[in-house]
Amino acid sequence: MNRPAPVENRPAPPVNRPALVENRPVNNESINGGGRNIGNHDYGRAGTAVVDNRGNARPNVHVNVNVYHTNGRPAYRPYAYHPFHPYIWGPRWHPVGFFIASLAADAYLFSLANQQYYYDDGVYYEPYQGGYQAVAAPVGALVSFLPPGYETVPLGDDTFYYYGGTFYVAADQGYQVVQAPPGAIVSEIPDGATQQDINGQTYLVYNSTYYQPVSSDGQDAYQVVQVQ
Repeated sequence: MNRPAPVENRPAPPVNRPALVENRPVNNESINGGGRNIGNHDYGRAGTAVVDNRGNARPNVHVNVNVYHTNGRPAYRPYAYHPFHPYIWGPRWHPVGFFIASLAADAYLFSLANQQYYYDDGVYYEPYQGGYQAVAAPVGALVSFLPPGYETVPLGDDTFYYYGGTFYVAADQGYQVVQAPPGAIVSEIPDGATQQDINGQTYLVYNSTYYQPVSSDGQDAYQVVQVQ
């Protein structure tokens, strides 16, 4: 008689799959998970505000931040005019000056230099006429995560992070807002930038920062420059 062979119930071997990592606040951490520290910077100084998931920031002090160096004068790329194509970092990103009636429920409230701000997905807001207006990122603010799509910008021995027209450096508790470093090259400039022609060259200006059109590795790019 043809009998079916007995089936032995053995557990399947385990599959080594990487765990999914969600880049959002966990427990009492503030806005990003990152604890990277690049270079010989001193981040433990006055002027920083760490925002936690309860909307608190500490401390409330005056801003006095200069946490990067570029080891001498920055190297500027040759001017290379190309048309400006404004860039938008997703549906929740808004340029400086944009008014919105309400913020998302997970927006973070913090205070820096006696001024209240809200941080939401890479954009900073101030209360304005019953709503909220997007403003320039306050130098010295420290957030714990950057939204997907940020750009890593090497400059000399330093590393910067760029998102939505704002530059950051890595800090022990996240990312700290710094002034735009001259010589830094980025691939996109936000919607809301204006064009200025100075001495026969065209510059793009966003949040008082001047960008010069250049070519980087054969691609259109923009370099932060100082214009007198």
